[in-house]
Amino acid sequence: MSFASLSFIIFLVCTFALYWLVKKREWQNPILLAASYLFYGWVTPSLAVMLGASTMLDFFLARGIQASPVRTRLFMALSLTLNLGVLAGFKYYNFFNDELANFVTSLGMNGDFFLTRVLLPAGLSFYTLKKLGYMIDVSRGMLKPTHALVDFALYVSFFPQIIAGPIERPQKLLPQIEAQRAWKADFFYGAWPLILMGFFKKIVIADNIKIISDQIFSLDEPSIFLLIMGALAFTLQILADFSGYTDMSRGFAMLFGFQTSENFNLPYTSLTPTDFWNRWHITLSNWLRDYIFFPIGRALKRSRLNLPPWQVLSIPPIATMFISGLWHGAGWNFVMWGVYYGVLISVYQLVGIRGDWKPKSPWAHGLAWFVMFTFIVIGWAMFRAPSLAWLGNILFNEPFLHSQSDLIVGLIAFSMVIAYSIPLWIKLGLDKYAKDGWLTSAYYAFATVLIIVFLNATFPDFIYNQF
Repeated sequence: MSFASLSFIIFLVCTFALYWLVKKREWQNPILLAASYLFYGWVTPSLAVMLGASTMLDFFLARGIQASPVRTRLFMALSLTLNLGVLAGFKYYNFFNDELANFVTSLGMNGDFFLTRVLLPAGLSFYTLKKLGYMIDVSRGMLKPTHALVDFALYVSFFPQIIAGPIERPQKLLPQIEAQRAWKADFFYGAWPLILMGFFKKIVIADNIKIISDQIFSLDEPSIFLLIMGALAFTLQILADFSGYTDMSRGFAMLFGFQTSENFNLPYTSLTPTDFWNRWHITLSNWLRDYIFFPIGRALKRSRLNLPPWQVLSIPPIATMFISGLWHGAGWNFVMWGVYYGVLISVYQLVGIRGDWKPKSPWAHGLAWFVMFTFIVIGWAMFRAPSLAWLGNILFNEPFLHSQSDLIVGLIAFSMVIAYSIPLWIKLGLDKYAKDGWLTSAYYAFATVLIIVFLNATFPDFIYNQF
């Protein structure tokens, strides 16, 4: 069910009305849980069944850890096997199925079965991390498991978040689910600017810039100049698309009385790779930091391998970002993208430039920003490329320009990127200098008009729906 579909609008209005009419938490949570499963299983009901089964298993395994601490490792192993096994099976089967088919055929058996393509269930990567974080925190004694299956199931399946996050931590969302909630007008006044900006970023900016990036990345042999322009277009597209989804998600959650996490904090103003990942997809970055980066770092410091300091410093970010690349998708470009950022973080740290580093002069600040933004665009080119072979062929075999037409098309693409970036710059200025003034109201009114003008019958999926 798409956020911009008529069915979702009807679903949202009905759920909102029924939810606030009942007033008691004992009824609100079941209503919201039923609505979340209806939302998730709207197209494919079997996905809701799979979600429910895995949720119940983790709920009882967490209760088992509390009841029998000596079996913590056993219960955690079961949870990890279930969650990571399902995620890996759906996410990476298509990556290896050709090799499996060839192997089975070499044994004299029919391998056609392995050529079947498997569709990744929407939101699987996101709700898997939510459940794993919950289980890990319970096993560490940092969180007491909830005794209400409805509350835990709602935490996992909360419909504003289930498709593409934010990956909410249980310590933040579960207490809100367990608390009594009463309607406040502030919920609406806080929600509608987020929802409006989410639609604006998606419909007006991301979906129009998508036309440019898709055209360039669908070319067989574009010039290097066109590749750069396509990467710049995708750099804007993915920010508007993903932050737009997060804005909508936070706005819809606020309508039901929930405060959820921000996922973006001006990521393209970053000066270092660490700073970028502290600002981009913040909830995923925090999850990776707490459950992968820190444990690897602690294990290396406790180990008897006597590794040199540069390896102790480099291994955790490279391993963490490698896993981040795998999480994003089954493709070598995602793996290389993750390793690329791991190496960048390591190099910056090895030369003494940490995440909170600030240059002393404006010129140094501008240069640091330009270098980091260049690295970001290179990373998005890697992320968006159809394959590493396609990208390598362009970089090593294609000229900077094929012809003057490449220059014209590239400059048009660049001008479109600048033009569609202007509304975001204006919004930043208004938030800083005139957040509650009439200029902000005029901005929202103009944004509403543009949404109506650009709204189509077809609404392309959000980019992170595929992850």
